Amino acid sequence: MENIVGQVVSPTLDNSKLPARLIISVAQLQPTDRPIEDRFSIQFDPVRARFIVGVYDGHGGPETADHISRELPRQLFAQPPACHAQQFMQLDDSILTDFKRDHSFFRSKSSEWIHHAQLIKSGSTALILDIDMDSLVGYYSNSGDCRLVICSSSQGPDLVIMQTQDLNAKTPSEKDRLAQEHPDEDPIIVGGRLFGRLMCTRGFGDGYYKLPKGPFGEHRKFIETLSSAEMSTGGKVSMISQYSVYFYAYKTPPYITARPESGVCQLKDGDIAILASDGLWDLISSSEAADIVLRGAGNNELDLAKYLIEQVTLTKSPSDDVTVVVLQV
Repeated sequence: MENIVGQVVSPTLDNSKLPARLIISVAQLQPTDRPIEDRFSIQFDPVRARFIVGVYDGHGGPETADHISRELPRQLFAQPPACHAQQFMQLDDSILTDFKRDHSFFRSKSSEWIHHAQLIKSGSTALILDIDMDSLVGYYSNSGDCRLVICSSSQGPDLVIMQTQDLNAKTPSEKDRLAQEHPDEDPIIVGGRLFGRLMCTRGFGDGYYKLPKGPFGEHRKFIETLSSAEMSTGGKVSMISQYSVYFYAYKTPPYITARPESGVCQLKDGDIAILASDGLWDLISSSEAADIVLRGAGNNELDLAKYLIEQVTLTKSPSDDVTVVVLQV
């Protein structure tokens, strides 16, 4: 198998199944030997003229990002865009429910109990842009710190028309939300991370910070199960062996939510939308990304997503997976 570490890879897209009104490019960079945990999705319903694109930043393994990238678009297509938040929450709830059902006192484990445990122990953020191709109205929903940037050369010197807010443990509004939802508790954000461990405050999976505390050591029993699933894949020190460190202040879960921040934007001809995982935004600002893709578009670059990553990595070295989707209207 070809070694792709450090190379910018552009997956092949079937343009016959995509809206003709958009030019779409995708590129990914895996900076280390660890297999890439990012995922993306691109789906078009020509009957309803509805196009949904997503970027998913996995952590703790690729399982949750892989699952969400397949299931979330399918569920979003089944409901109008106004129901994004409801669909995000229902999908995450189903992951928790499947795991808890496997470990109910009254039921035996399902044949997929290891898979259900893997979806709980890993996690993923999600960013969705849902476009009505007739009106070019875009509905976006962001659960985590992937970012959507919409830019245009006609915007003036700022270039950026709009961008989503990164939602993680460093975001002031997220710190305030957690303090309001969990009053009178020990500090939840320690060293810029949730319980000193996790950057994520929104997303799918990460069930160890969502599962109920319960009576009779219920939460600890859940963690024992997750640790056995984790150790079966090899290598890490188990969570259960560090239970008092990971869960020193675990009182009123959930501490992570899949509920997204959602909004609406009006796209127009000439606009460019960039959706990317935080591996890109750790390296450059939204304005810098806008400048690069607009310059590339002006030079008739055919693959703006690949061009963006290549330009950035000329001077910067990413340490995290990078996934970029670029839409030219």
